[in-house]
Amino acid sequence: MAAPPPAPLSQSLPTGHPGAAARVLLSLLCWALVSPRMGAMALQLPHITVLQLSAEPPRLGEKLTVSCEAASDLPEFTLLYWLGNGSFVEKLHQDGAVSEGPVLEEPRGSGVTLLRDLHFSSFSAQHLCTNYTCVVLSPLGVDTRAVRWVPPAPAPSSASSG
Repeated sequence: MAAPPPAPLSQSLPTGHPGAAARVLLSLLCWALVSPRMGAMALQLPHITVLQLSAEPPRLGEKLTVSCEAASDLPEFTLLYWLGNGSFVEKLHQDGAVSEGPVLEEPRGSGVTLLRDLHFSSFSAQHLCTNYTCVVLSPLGVDTRAVRWVPPAPAPSSASSG
């Protein structure tokens, strides 16, 4: 007598949470891609190595570039991107006032160093109040670094008594 066919994969995955099945499948896929490479070496978590800002606070109306550099042992499975207030920059700034540059890769041992710039065409007060975050993401993990600008101090007011 033949064994009954296995239950469809969709029936054996967790339910009750939208996207739970997709997350499980993505995790399994990532692990399947990464595990053959892990046998010969210990892989490091991806990490941001440099977040480069100008030493001076940004001036309103000027062009500005912020650079993010990250290291990864899985370059073909690693993403480096910027968020603004938790949203993708191109969605937050559809007018193009803030945009990401291309991802540049430089070999580093068995891994790679990734570099991605964030470009401001004309820095504004809105940008000063937005939380920008550089994110490096791979199947091994995630690392983030936030950009913080100190708002300019208000000009002292001269009070006159009279």
